[in-house]
Amino acid sequence: MGWLLKAAAFFVGLVCLGIGLWPVSLLCFGYLGYLLWSATRKRRVHVMGRRGGAPEPPQPQRPALFKKRYIVAGLFFILALVALGAGGTASPFVFLSLGVVTVLSGVLHLGPRVSGVRAVPESILLRSRLFPLSWTSLVEVKFGTTQFARALSSVGNEMIVTATSEKATFYLPVKVIAASAPEADRKVAEKLGPIARSLSARGAYILPLEGKEAASRLNWSLKAVSLALEYRKDGVVSLKSSPFDVLVLSPEGHLVKSAAAYVKGPAKEGEATLPSAGRKLRSQPLVWEALEVLQEKLLAEPADAYTNFLSSVCATQGEALGDRLVNEGQGESATVLVSSMGAVQVELTRPQLRAIVRAYG
Repeated sequence: MGWLLKAAAFFVGLVCLGIGLWPVSLLCFGYLGYLLWSATRKRRVHVMGRRGGAPEPPQPQRPALFKKRYIVAGLFFILALVALGAGGTASPFVFLSLGVVTVLSGVLHLGPRVSGVRAVPESILLRSRLFPLSWTSLVEVKFGTTQFARALSSVGNEMIVTATSEKATFYLPVKVIAASAPEADRKVAEKLGPIARSLSARGAYILPLEGKEAASRLNWSLKAVSLALEYRKDGVVSLKSSPFDVLVLSPEGHLVKSAAAYVKGPAKEGEATLPSAGRKLRSQPLVWEALEVLQEKLLAEPADAYTNFLSSVCATQGEALGDRLVNEGQGESATVLVSSMGAVQVELTRPQLRAIVRAYG
């Protein structure tokens, strides 16, 4: 039945290509290409030892003559020739482009890079300069404990670490895709809730930064530096000796999927740049393991008035908002002074206050 389905897809693809329905043929041949790619994936086989003994290690296999991306790319190149012979106009270029992209996907590896962002007025949002549908909210993590490795080990969000005089400040860039600022704000609020609950259970709290404040903290010039962790050198221990001003860690589950380090240069006025974690690590350590090493090198910023305020707001979840917050009057510019259940008053913008209330319920 499987071969019949594949033959039918191949036949339909050829017929549609001949009559000019190249989008349908693209789907058919893309499906066949995916099946071919799946069939070339490496499989590990463990053979049980005799009489219930320990499993024997698999025998080394000869490397494949062609990598799977070359097989798929070759299929697209053949389709481009067929489409050209059939008198196609756009389809040859489409198949040729897909073949080139498939080949380059294994050659080009995106390394550490920065992207320009700009603040959205009266919000906690930053908008990408190049991709208008990409939005980011920069959240500062406030610690009520010195054990930041324990607090952040299961946060599940990309983190940016800035190091200054052996002190570390941690930020969580919460990224969403949305067509408008209100939609982006709603999506960010939905993500902040789970993050706030995860961190508060371990003595850490989130402070969403107002857009202009976030942009000012990202007003730097960054240059990517080599990170030994990226090349399997000394594992996470290398984080102790790696010189960096900014470190970006991107987790996937409990593992560090990718990481990048940067040093600061002269800042350019009015420019805010968001650093990325770069390419995937060849050997992915545990997030907790990497943070433990950083904890031996750096100290988290001590608790302050904002930490106490957020702790109080978190501790009073479920109570009426009027009982939890006290309006202490107007601050400077467009800010308000608030306190919570006896905690020291803090100055917040209204977008910040709304985000905190939505995150902590």
